[in-house]
Amino acid sequence: MSTVAIVTLAGDLHARVIRRQLQEVHGVDVAVVASDTLSAAGGLTWSNVAGQELTLPTEDGGTVSVADLDLVWWRRCHGRPTVPDAVTDPQMRKLVVKDNRAGLRGLLMAGFSGTWISDPYATERAQNKILQLSVARSVGLTVPRTLISTDPTAVRDFARAHGGTVIAKTLTGLLGTSLEAGRVSVDSLVDDDEITVSATVYQEEVPGTDHLRVMVFGDAVHTARIRSGELDWRLANDMEVEPVVIHPRLGDRLREVTRRLGLRMGVFDVKLRPDGEPVFLEVNPQGQFLFVEGMSDMPLGEAFADFVVDELAAVRGRAFA
Repeated sequence: MSTVAIVTLAGDLHARVIRRQLQEVHGVDVAVVASDTLSAAGGLTWSNVAGQELTLPTEDGGTVSVADLDLVWWRRCHGRPTVPDAVTDPQMRKLVVKDNRAGLRGLLMAGFSGTWISDPYATERAQNKILQLSVARSVGLTVPRTLISTDPTAVRDFARAHGGTVIAKTLTGLLGTSLEAGRVSVDSLVDDDEITVSATVYQEEVPGTDHLRVMVFGDAVHTARIRSGELDWRLANDMEVEPVVIHPRLGDRLREVTRRLGLRMGVFDVKLRPDGEPVFLEVNPQGQFLFVEGMSDMPLGEAFADFVVDELAAVRGRAFA
């Protein structure tokens, strides 16, 4: 029997749905490792002494042997971790979090020899929006004209060149804080200190009301069209979601972006101009997709489980090659 570990945050809905699908439909053994509750969980062990088993704590209170793992889904690893109240010093609490994260990643990087969805280093690298936009453009995708800068003059010049109003958004985001994209006018860009304090993404606004949420799972591409008049559809109350089939050329280019970023999966946000031209906005290496299933009846949980099984088959194929 194959064994899969899902490294994620405690209580993650995606982990629960995919675990059930893998266990009940495909007979795959699944261990969930909660990356945000490692403190006081016990069970994390690595050693270079012969005979010492490498183990990770599971969400249900047990442990899983790294040697038994065929595949790791590196899903969510940067949540707000729990630290026991007995650790009161703020710096020590930060140290506990860093050491546990280093232990989890290091143990797997050193001791796990199976398949990743996706490699932790590739996942972290692929989250950089500058890299994403550069790679997307290099494969022939249309991307918004973009400036990422802390230079007040450059920012104001960019806004003027695009009709006096641009979209501003953060470069990385912040856990637990809603920092959605918003329109800013050149008249509001008057505070040099505010502009220079942090690198910010400024983009031309892409017109239209149709957005594509494209889930690339290996070679498979699943797409939903989200129709909303809001700039950020995540905040919309008028959202309409339906499955669509995209042009093969667009699917090929999104798969190529995924490949060049070193990923096995990616969840893309693409916006359609009124003339139908797709414009790449960003890719999330571990984006949410089950909300799309809930709003459109697309069987995405089943599709992702099938993708994991295909990856396991590839692991077995390499083992016997």
